[in-house]
Amino acid sequence: MKIPYNDLSLIHTPLIQEFHESLDRALRTSNFVGDVEFADAFKKYTGSKYCVTCNSGTDALYIAIKALELKPGSKIAVPAVSYAATAMAIVNAGHVPVFIDIDPTTGLMLTQEVQDVDCVIPVHLYGQVVDIEPLLKLGIPIIEDCAQAHGTNVGRTGVIGCFSFYPGKNLGALGDAGACITDDQTLAINMKRYASLGSSPENKYEHPTDGINSRMDAIQGLFLASKLKHLDEWTNARRTLANLYENGSTFPKRNTLGNDVYHVFYTLVDDRQEYINYMTNAGIQTGIHYPFALPNLKCFEKFYRRCDNATEFCKRCVSLPLFPGMTAVQIVFTLKCHKDYLRLREA
Repeated sequence: MKIPYNDLSLIHTPLIQEFHESLDRALRTSNFVGDVEFADAFKKYTGSKYCVTCNSGTDALYIAIKALELKPGSKIAVPAVSYAATAMAIVNAGHVPVFIDIDPTTGLMLTQEVQDVDCVIPVHLYGQVVDIEPLLKLGIPIIEDCAQAHGTNVGRTGVIGCFSFYPGKNLGALGDAGACITDDQTLAINMKRYASLGSSPENKYEHPTDGINSRMDAIQGLFLASKLKHLDEWTNARRTLANLYENGSTFPKRNTLGNDVYHVFYTLVDDRQEYINYMTNAGIQTGIHYPFALPNLKCFEKFYRRCDNATEFCKRCVSLPLFPGMTAVQIVFTLKCHKDYLRLREA
């Protein structure tokens, strides 16, 4: 049996006609640049007052940081396990990433260890919800990285929530796209300005600040608006499949705070490459999220901070197939191969 890590065709095929109608609308109106409806739909879905769309999750983080208008070289705490974009946005905005170690089982930032920083970016990793309560007591801005947590009701505990709509996300565009949500009008205005080359909303040829050109394509906004209607259905499917995994074998205990949306279903093994090879030979495609802890990457070497849990976690973590449309038969077969391998290791 061949089981892919993800199969986007299963959610896209039923929507093809709607996608064609969206494309036809864009062609008829010649409205190609700038989202025209998704921001409003996502604002309502998340319950936020403002939504600023942009062209990627990386840009969402960047414009969120810029909107805070921190003094240059401010220290911003970030978990040692995430995609590089989380910390790179800090560096690109002219600030200093302070890497915080993670829980050895969940991979989530140890928020209780954050101190002496000017801002913090917790990451809701793999669809799990970070405990932000300890961060609220610090009295500093919190930017939530929600790139893997669509549908968990996150993004509004901090001052800004940042989302990626990369195609493989729980809510993915048919290309790159991103968004920031906030309840703060001043921050919303600032983010819109920084995403529009620093231009004034009254006159696009006036530029009170620097900025970047980051607009969600209109067609991506239309695609996302169509897909948003199905997000809760897809989330429930992910949870059902994840329960089959969890009831069928022993896996790392995930964080139980909030509503886990299982963007990534992972396991931890001591001999990762052997495990991956075994699963691959059985026809099961796996993934690695992420192979290196952020402070161990060369691009962040001058910000290095020892994070032993993160280093070990990144050596052992393997992502298993989980996607809407995946069948119980596929889960059972994946579980069988997973358990067979563990038995071979114990023999």
